[in-house]
Amino acid sequence: MNIKQNFQNQIVEELFSGNLSEEKACFLRRFAPENHPDNKASTHKVIAKLMKDDLGVYCEEKISQTIRKVIEVIHKAYGDEMKADGVNTEALLNLKAGGTLKGEEDEERHKKFSPWKEVYNWLWNHKYLRWLDANSWEILQKKAKSAPNWLKFKTTEEILALHAGTKAPTVRTRKAPEIKPTIPANESLLMEIDLEYPNYQLLLFNRSQQGKILLCPSFVYAVNPIIEKPPILLPQKDRLEDTFMFEEMGKEEFLAIVLEKHLSLPWLTPREEEDLPTWNAERIKELFEQLEQQDSWQVFYQNFEVVK
Repeated sequence: MNIKQNFQNQIVEELFSGNLSEEKACFLRRFAPENHPDNKASTHKVIAKLMKDDLGVYCEEKISQTIRKVIEVIHKAYGDEMKADGVNTEALLNLKAGGTLKGEEDEERHKKFSPWKEVYNWLWNHKYLRWLDANSWEILQKKAKSAPNWLKFKTTEEILALHAGTKAPTVRTRKAPEIKPTIPANESLLMEIDLEYPNYQLLLFNRSQQGKILLCPSFVYAVNPIIEKPPILLPQKDRLEDTFMFEEMGKEEFLAIVLEKHLSLPWLTPREEEDLPTWNAERIKELFEQLEQQDSWQVFYQNFEVVK
């Protein structure tokens, strides 16, 4: 799963659609995530050689002019967005092809200014994060496995009856052919998660009209994210909340990630200061970077309609 490549490909479609041109090849190489400004090995000369492999044409003599053209295309499409993010867009456009600013004062004041580095940093530190925030849920949802009834909501009476070996009404979360599963509003409910991944780490996210939050692990519902013996119940014992209650009508979505190799990101440590961690681009960026480093993980998705 190469999320950064997906992002760059989308930018290519927006700005350089059509056959492979020098500008398109330059963007794909010079602004690729691995060719970041701190990578001393990815000089313009190296980029030009990579472009030659792509195009079959020697590009080194005019690589600076090609990079400038790419910057102009990016500025034309995203100039207002870049300026709002604090990029000195006037300086970008006032630069000569060789990389110095016009005017003696500008050259002295900005002699270390690098247009492509400015654009690169904006692309991956601002534009990419907004793209992640807008698309990451759907990206993970598309990877979800189809596991029927892996998540159910039950009343405390149903859970007690189950342990006692007796029957209790179970018409709480209903799923019939072509009928969406539902959650009864304003009722105290427990969540049952039945995923046969013992000793895997569980990350459980919820998306609703109120936003996106992390339910497990969290200080409110689940401090222990390990699936010790499925099925498991949330909230766990001695949490801030002992049940779930849905008061707002509408759609509630749940996305679970189970991982054999446990993650130890700071925001995955339950703490009272942020009892329900929010889903944001910086955290999702960290999560995707970790997921790309391992293979043993799965995604599961389920949605419900909250009804009266």
